[in-house]
Amino acid sequence: MRHRMPASAKHILLVSALAVGLVGCSGKPPPPLPEGYGIASRDSNVLSRPRPGLTPEQRLEWSVGRSFAVQPWVAPPSTTTARDGLGPLFNANSCAACHRHNGQGQLPEQGPGMILVLRSPAATPDTNLNLGDQLQDRALPGWPTEGEIHWRVQGVTVGEQSLEAKHYFITQHPQRPVSARLAPALVGMGLLDHVSDDTLIAMSDPDDTDEDGISGRVNTVWDVQQKRFRPGRFGWKASQPSLRQQSALAFAQDIGVRSSLYPHPLCPDNGNCAAEVGVEINDKLLGAVSDYIANLAIPTPGDHQGDPALAAGRAQFDDLGCGQCHRPYLSADLPGRGSVEFQAFTDLLLHDMGPGLADTIAAFAAEGAEWRTAPLWGLGLRTREADNTRLLHDGRAGSIHEAILWHDGEAQRSRQRYQALTDAQQHILQQFLQAL
Repeated sequence: MRHRMPASAKHILLVSALAVGLVGCSGKPPPPLPEGYGIASRDSNVLSRPRPGLTPEQRLEWSVGRSFAVQPWVAPPSTTTARDGLGPLFNANSCAACHRHNGQGQLPEQGPGMILVLRSPAATPDTNLNLGDQLQDRALPGWPTEGEIHWRVQGVTVGEQSLEAKHYFITQHPQRPVSARLAPALVGMGLLDHVSDDTLIAMSDPDDTDEDGISGRVNTVWDVQQKRFRPGRFGWKASQPSLRQQSALAFAQDIGVRSSLYPHPLCPDNGNCAAEVGVEINDKLLGAVSDYIANLAIPTPGDHQGDPALAAGRAQFDDLGCGQCHRPYLSADLPGRGSVEFQAFTDLLLHDMGPGLADTIAAFAAEGAEWRTAPLWGLGLRTREADNTRLLHDGRAGSIHEAILWHDGEAQRSRQRYQALTDAQQHILQQFLQAL
């Protein structure tokens, strides 16, 4: 998949690539996480803790944001005026309902946390079906839901292997194309929010000019606050440019709560959509929730430089070429600190992952087969329950091994190298990934 890069972007690429090259001249890799962000714990509540570097005042603000992310919103009007505005159509009544303990969403048979995307944010609303950008499968009393999520298991061929995935659909509209998306874990979003647009453009190579077979590209999306197009970084298709906008969109679509960024109903003008009701979460509280997410602690990864077993796994990771997309280090400009580097194992760019993972729903410039490289931090926490592991955008992969087997398109060569490893060698790589 090739896309022409503007000349101005190529200039930025060259300048920024030189800057990136200078960072590594010290010879000693930076620590995996900036001071004050990481926490050396693997207990079940580690993703629910504030990062250790907060001041007492910041900790108090963090607690305020937490309360509006965790406690359920209620239907208006209510005596709980700061927290009313739920619905009338929604998927969950709080952020924590889908991001339980700030982790991933659940599969539909196990609880909330999966949504069905119906159309691109830039597409024309489909008024024939009275549906908006995504299916809202819950509603306040007296309002009809938009439909129910259902699925059937089907076989998919990736390379020469047969895998199984759930084909999701709306019970009431089974022919309507949808794309199932699992709520991601909230870990590390504060650092990703500070990666500059220039850094993302510098890492992209849409024309594969270095001829390494990898053509990651930026998804150029609309920034509601800045009223301009800029690189996206959040969401499975990198369709949101900032954590604040991602949070506001989730309030609007998932909970039915309007903000200054999304003050209008995000569905067609019909009887199944609420009329104009004004802002239901003010800018201060929206900022508090965004800051709460931004300041969650990040599990410190295992020492894959000092631990021989993890070092061997890291070597496998590099040899397979995984780091071409799951780039080990990113740089960000943190307020008061300047440029810092950290391990996220992503480039936040779109990559063609092949027809097996493709959907039919575009997201701005992202095409069906293109997905943003998922960060790998916290992967060990996400896979420690063997019977409840759900990786990739719709949770179809029940293990790290299975997730790798789904890699195709630009990742085909890395997947084939992985399949050529012995079982013991594959296990060494998986141990490294589980330590992230």
